[in-house]
Amino acid sequence: MNKYELKYMYEQEATKVENLIDINGKNAHHIQDLYAEIKKKDENIDKLIARLNDKRGEAFKLKTIIKSQQEKNLAEYHFPNEVDN
Repeated sequence: MNKYELKYMYEQEATKVENLIDINGKNAHHIQDLYAEIKKKDENIDKLIARLNDKRGEAFKLKTIIKSQQEKNLAEYHFPNEVDN
């Protein structure tokens, strides 16, 4: 191989390395963007879980109220004189 062939091979390999460095940089930025997106979605999930827990608490309270009202209605129906309104 003469020096021109070696120089040509060197330039080809240098170009390959530069392209790989560019790709690596693009991937790093893409990964950072994805990480930020994941973080936002995690925050949204946390908010939704908190809201769901609040709704479960409200549902439990309403079920308790409904159950006590049903018991009161049954007591009024079966024992109308003994029920305290």
